[in-house]
Amino acid sequence: MNKTFFTIDSAGDLPQGIIEHCADIQVIPLYIILGDKSFRDGITVFAEDIIDYVEKTNALPKTSAATVGDYFSVFSRLTDEGFDVVHISLSSKISSSFQNALITSQDFDNVYVVDSLCLSSAMALLLLKGCEMRDLGFSAEETAKELERARSSVVTTFIIDKLDYLHKGGRCSALSVLGANALGIKPCIGMHEGSLHVQKKYRGRLLQCQLTYIDDILTYYGDKIDYSTAILGYTPGLSPENEKFLKNRIKENHSFKEILVAQPGCTITSHCGPNTLAVFFMINA
Repeated sequence: MNKTFFTIDSAGDLPQGIIEHCADIQVIPLYIILGDKSFRDGITVFAEDIIDYVEKTNALPKTSAATVGDYFSVFSRLTDEGFDVVHISLSSKISSSFQNALITSQDFDNVYVVDSLCLSSAMALLLLKGCEMRDLGFSAEETAKELERARSSVVTTFIIDKLDYLHKGGRCSALSVLGANALGIKPCIGMHEGSLHVQKKYRGRLLQCQLTYIDDILTYYGDKIDYSTAILGYTPGLSPENEKFLKNRIKENHSFKEILVAQPGCTITSHCGPNTLAVFFMINA
């Protein structure tokens, strides 16, 4: 049986050190378009560049899926090296990445594409589960099938500071932005079966809203939580002091074996803006 190699779209926002820790993982970058120039997420452009671009131009970047050619280049090299490949894709409901990867996989007998039906570091949780299965001796095909079952157990939510980026992207009206910003409303966005929806609205100062969001989401799932791993993710804007404070808040009230930290890349930042915060975890089936 060939060894399994994992690939994941750059929108998977892997926590710090995960590639070194798990081995045999490659990130496939999506594209970020700034004006008339195209960049590769996490390689030639970074989240901080997105914030700078929007502040200077008042225009929102565009995002584009990795191409069939991109996937073919990676899949062919890895299979030529003797690996079976499991690719974890950004939700098919919000990106064509899955479709492009799936089309490419049809040229190979040992490449398996998993539609994560989630985004950001929620995808990384599936990757971690896949690595555990690989280390236990499961084949790539068995692992991919299990990840397709496990994806419904991933909790994907995040709280947004301001609606400006959503407005620039055509996802809410100017009136909604003015009202929400004036009232200090911070929407919590949730993901269900691969699609996004407003789950709750918080009001007040950002840090307090972030704390309440963390308490609410973890309390809501309570005993259902799989306490193996949580990932705290945030776009540019959160200070190191507040990162430590929020991480400790999770530690104090919930007994996760590990709490990883991830800084979402250009894809999430382009749509949500600075000061977006998320806590990702899995629940028991």
